[in-house]
Amino acid sequence: MAANFDIIPVRGHYEVYDADGKFIFSADTRSEALRELEAA
Repeated sequence: MAANFDIIPVRGHYEVYDADGKFIFSADTRSEALRELEAA
């Protein structure tokens, strides 16, 4: 996974977008999003 991404809180969950603004996935918590990014 590219190092450039945004994790944005949205109504109780987090959405992850790549550097181009393309949606990648959502997660329940910020830490879950970071774990998924590390695993990718």
